[in-house]
Amino acid sequence: MPTNASDVYFGSYIRFQTPDKQTGAVIAGSDYAVGDCGEVVWQLDENKRQQAWLKNPYGQTFAYLSPSDSYKLAIYHAKGWVIRYVLSFTAYSEEPDPGVYWGQVAIFAYAPRYADEFERFVKTFALAAADGSRPDPSLSPSGVATVLADPESWTPSNKVKIPKGNGRTAILKDHRSIHDKMLDKGRSGNVGCYIISWAFIFAVIALVVWILHSMGII
Repeated sequence: MPTNASDVYFGSYIRFQTPDKQTGAVIAGSDYAVGDCGEVVWQLDENKRQQAWLKNPYGQTFAYLSPSDSYKLAIYHAKGWVIRYVLSFTAYSEEPDPGVYWGQVAIFAYAPRYADEFERFVKTFALAAADGSRPDPSLSPSGVATVLADPESWTPSNKVKIPKGNGRTAILKDHRSIHDKMLDKGRSGNVGCYIISWAFIFAVIALVVWILHSMGII
């Protein structure tokens, strides 16, 4: 058992931003569901410094972290720690001009000797995050002790509010939708749910087209 919790674990909500609006528009899609677990990868920025980027479970790199947050995580990366994230919410703000897609992830960094315990904890956290409850990823020393003793026994106690964006902000996703859950079953081999989920999408598109047609727009 470690003497200090900080010797083996770090957890916090961290803001991310997409590189442009075209890339950012995809985070409203089905491959970016609240509660998804992904990894942090590294790329050099324009100043030749290591910058942390987020890669989703399907291998798509879609957003980057600030230089200060990248530096903080780079220290854990240099120590050989495992770094993972859970998607918390996605948003769009009109400011700064011309608008920005952004959001937050819960970042987890932990010593590799306790990888099994913390991997199980992250999965438990992701299930709690999927309903939009925003559990606090930071752990007290007693919380770390609980995770190391029995990861599945951890339950979220504190919740963190979604921060306000600059200017007019629209929250795109803050919980795992019914459509997301149907896609989960489809991807796990439940073909029926997968077909129903796409039928739902086509039905929504048809409804939008009908409304626009009835208004004389198309």
